[in-house]
Amino acid sequence: MINGWKRKKQCPCGCMKASENCMVRLSDAETGKRFKVCNISGGRSLCGRMASMGIYPGVEMEIVCGGCGCPCVVRVNGGTFSLGAGVSQKIMVTSTV
Repeated sequence: MINGWKRKKQCPCGCMKASENCMVRLSDAETGKRFKVCNISGGRSLCGRMASMGIYPGVEMEIVCGGCGCPCVVRVNGGTFSLGAGVSQKIMVTSTV
């Protein structure tokens, strides 16, 4: 069976929007809004470190301060964390409108 299965164009987090339009880096996301984590494009240690803080695909977070290229401050499950600029560029999020 050749080309029997075709993938729908959507975010890895399961939203129904086209993947080019909905995902944005955490470092570029708007301050004061809530976002859902779609993907963490990092190695095993980075993904493990983020998971230990409660940041993994599917979780919602609020951006307290960010979008300026400096460390990004996020609120996840009642905890507030500061993520470096390099780490926040590896986390892809989508709006939870």
